[in-house]
Amino acid sequence: MKSALTEMQNQYMKLSYSERLFADYIFANRDQIIHMPIAELSQKVGIASSTVIAAIKKIGFSGYRDFKLALASELLDPINTQNFSLNGVNTTNLGLYQQVVHVNTTILNESLQNLSDIKFKEAASMLLQSDHIYIFGVGTSGVLAREAYDFLYRLGFQSTFHEDLHYQRLSANRVTSDSTALLISQSGVNKDIISLAEVLYNSPCKTIGISNYTGTPFCKYADLMLAPLTEPSNIHDNNFSFRIPILCILETLYYAIMEQLGDKKNPVLNQNHQLVQDHSINPLK
Repeated sequence: MKSALTEMQNQYMKLSYSERLFADYIFANRDQIIHMPIAELSQKVGIASSTVIAAIKKIGFSGYRDFKLALASELLDPINTQNFSLNGVNTTNLGLYQQVVHVNTTILNESLQNLSDIKFKEAASMLLQSDHIYIFGVGTSGVLAREAYDFLYRLGFQSTFHEDLHYQRLSANRVTSDSTALLISQSGVNKDIISLAEVLYNSPCKTIGISNYTGTPFCKYADLMLAPLTEPSNIHDNNFSFRIPILCILETLYYAIMEQLGDKKNPVLNQNHQLVQDHSINPLK
């Protein structure tokens, strides 16, 4: 993974005077930058936003968001960043847990801009109108697909999820016009899930896609796409931080379904609650 701080240090002498002001501010305020819009950063440094972008591209990043995510990820790597300094400025002042939270909140803040309640309500309606829901996900996205299966099952939906890719392919050939396919891909570029998505998109069933990024090949094959981030990152998407937006999407979808179910949800939820209670130890006894 490319280090934002190391690249900036290596390219520091090649930066212009204004670009060095940006670099100096980053070294001194790294933990604040990851939550800061580019306009606010430009104002604090006293340079134009275009100068910030020029500096970021000069050190090898495609844009401000990609740079911020790389910067945030370095908070998780104390071996490489614990003693990093420029001109005697120490840039590490957070504990490990605080570092993890900073990375996760950075990505979640990025995700707030692109998803509206309307899309979640549409997705909830599609699922509620289905006789059966087929769930698909490969690799680490399969872990998230399992989470989707769990919450749908707890709400009483007839649903199917197979961890084995072969059985997912069999399921893709068994969908009907009364069913909905729910596909999950963290990166949106995995060939296996894209192949499944294409088959399902051209089948009689309705398709809902969930991913981190818009504009990927995966996004072409869904009737409704829930994707919160617009710009793919160079940071490897197996990072736990990139699972969290999808988990938030699944939880939001859960509550959107609950809202549309109204009082109809009560018997199922009461049954679940009673089952858990019957098989739990009362700590007060």
